[in-house]
Amino acid sequence: MTGFFVNVLTWINNLVGNYGWSIVLFTLLIRVVLLPLDIKSKKSMRQISKIQPKLQALQKKYANDKDKLNQKTMELYRKEHVSPTAGCLPMLISLPILWIMFSAMRTLGNEYTIQMILDMKATNTLPNLQSWLWIKNVFQPDSFAATILPPVGSTLAMIRPANGSAILTAENIAAAVEYMASSDYSHLAAALAPATAFTIQPIRFLFINTTLTLPNSFANVFQYGNGLFILPILAGASQFLMTKIMNGKQTPEQKEAQAQQNAQSQSNPMNSPVMKWFFPIFSVWICATSNAAFSIYWMAANVIQIVQQLAVNWYFERQDAKAAIAAQNTDDSSI
Repeated sequence: MTGFFVNVLTWINNLVGNYGWSIVLFTLLIRVVLLPLDIKSKKSMRQISKIQPKLQALQKKYANDKDKLNQKTMELYRKEHVSPTAGCLPMLISLPILWIMFSAMRTLGNEYTIQMILDMKATNTLPNLQSWLWIKNVFQPDSFAATILPPVGSTLAMIRPANGSAILTAENIAAAVEYMASSDYSHLAAALAPATAFTIQPIRFLFINTTLTLPNSFANVFQYGNGLFILPILAGASQFLMTKIMNGKQTPEQKEAQAQQNAQSQSNPMNSPVMKWFFPIFSVWICATSNAAFSIYWMAANVIQIVQQLAVNWYFERQDAKAAIAAQNTDDSSI
């Protein structure tokens, strides 16, 4: 799947001519594909909320017989045509897509970086970079502490050859690593590197390696830093807002329905109190340590999902309002 995502992104980029906007368009495409599952999830939760009185009656009747309670609950779900696990489908699909995108962005970043360094070696000139809005190179982190080019001493040797990639071969990687150790590369990189107080390289945490470069002045931050740390902040804020929108306006019946879904499947971590804070913090960290291309995907996915969630909520609220008016008219006509 990683290769498929890389091919689709490359195809979109060939049409658009910018990887940043290509990622936004690809993210929009993914969210459109997942929209029917989001609608089904919301519909399932609302169906469960409507049968809460029946569920509570079963819980009281079979409070001392858990097996019987589970049996009767499932019978009620079948009778009412309710799928208790439908609410977990978007999360079960979104998480694998997230990790596939992370792998795809890493592969694209590695290919772009190796090819860029090989081009620098051949021409002895600075490359044309893939910029996006305030970010000068989308395949470096969006951070004032990140250099525009990979800093001298970067651990490119950790890049592994990739099957099917004409760029990520053992020979190309070795040639890029050798050139980055030369004075020619250091002189070119120095033209785009901020004056630094000190550099820590590499910082290793889990499966991510990153180099922290601290600038001497604010002038160096804006002139030489690769980004302004905007994407990590937007990713964390949008993740928190998305959680609030998904869970903040639920009625007591809907909250009970969500609890029923969680009891049937423990696969939805978004409803854990710890995860509600963990995911925004994790969003900031992962986007601060990953290349900006992946951060663009993370932020765009959150923003698009927020808009979708608001639209879905509005649709179902409008349907409920119409149903209430129709019921009132029926009661009035029967008097």
